[in-house]
Amino acid sequence: MNKNETALKFLVLKILRERLAAAKVIADGEITGTWKVKDRNAGTLPDGTEIGSVTLAKGKTSAKLTDDKKYLEWVLENHPDEIEQVKITRVKPGFTERLLNFARQTGDCVNPATGQPVPGIAVEHGTPYALPNLVDAADELVTKAWQDGSLTELMAWLVQPAIEAGGEGQ
Repeated sequence: MNKNETALKFLVLKILRERLAAAKVIADGEITGTWKVKDRNAGTLPDGTEIGSVTLAKGKTSAKLTDDKKYLEWVLENHPDEIEQVKITRVKPGFTERLLNFARQTGDCVNPATGQPVPGIAVEHGTPYALPNLVDAADELVTKAWQDGSLTELMAWLVQPAIEAGGEGQ
């Protein structure tokens, strides 16, 4: 392959990669915008062969300290035994981690022992996302379907011009 052919291949791949990335954003949006969390749907080729499935996974739940001062005041008042003196007054890291784990698991910023709200901790829920699960032979199955033309209709929009002939400007 000469340098011009290599450059052409590189540029075509760049364009296709960008189109595929944009297409994936659209597909992700279709899934996250219309499916319910835990929905699982199979992906089948035109001949009916399943190549995998996609599940809409719930977003990651996280908990973090948002106000160290309020949190410290609450622990001083309610759990003074969880305070340790270092060079500064702070809550024992193990206690904080237990409260954060509880908040992540339950979605509530409360003391697990009393149900009392814990100031200075927030729970955040991530955005649901599509979780693909391919069968072992998916790569070979898609390659075969691509080569025999089975995916032509599905993938045609990737290579069609942005403005169809006879469209805008005529």
